[in-house]
Amino acid sequence: MSRGPSIPLSSVGALSRRVRWTLVARAVLAACLVGALVATFLLTHRDKASESYLQAGHSPVIALDVSWSVTFDKSKLIQRTLQGFIDSGRRIGLVLFSDVAYEALPVGTPPDALRPFLRFFQGRGQNPWRATFSAGTRISNALELARGMLRKAHADKGSVVLISDLDDAPADEVGLARTLVTYQREAIPLRMIAVDAVPQDVQFFRDALHSVGSVTTLAGGSGSSSGPGFPTLIVVLVGLFLLTLTLNEHTLGRLTWGRGRTT
Repeated sequence: MSRGPSIPLSSVGALSRRVRWTLVARAVLAACLVGALVATFLLTHRDKASESYLQAGHSPVIALDVSWSVTFDKSKLIQRTLQGFIDSGRRIGLVLFSDVAYEALPVGTPPDALRPFLRFFQGRGQNPWRATFSAGTRISNALELARGMLRKAHADKGSVVLISDLDDAPADEVGLARTLVTYQREAIPLRMIAVDAVPQDVQFFRDALHSVGSVTTLAGGSGSSSGPGFPTLIVVLVGLFLLTLTLNEHTLGRLTWGRGRTT
């Protein structure tokens, strides 16, 4: 088998080592590129159910405090939280409460049914529940109604998410304690979202819930921005992606033959 014309090279061994190094470097850079792309994709397409406070595998009932102070002072935080429930795609139930509570949406309602409620938490207009609810708050009434809705719906794996400033009426202490004991006995998961709550109220409920639930605090008031924060991590990943491309082109470009300089 004949070979075509070729140009003999010196130091073939050194050139072979360079070839191996180039292959290894290209593999490392390719892994970095793929990793940056995957991380960026996951960050920009992450499941918003993780931000909606809904426990996986459970039929959730949202108990929403619509007393005067919550509706006006914390409206932006509530609006963002409700939007998170909508984006989660999970079917829900809804309880509205202040001193009394009533079932607004039954268990298993599609989350888009929450959209009409968003306009009441934009910090403008009158409280639509002012004629129905007083300024006081009885959290026990909301929790009892949510528990009853789960039983009525035969939800074996039910959970309750309460959104409130946790400013419960002093007259509700006995009823609330009794209700929390019932939740613990029946192992009903309870997540409380404290909207601009005072630290004393947050600590009280954390101590009272024990292992059956948790308290997550949201702060910022009605003047806080409802838009997303600056995506610092995504910008860093994109920068790393561009940096690896630049390194690839600068250090691992194709070999070129240069002309010798003539004098």
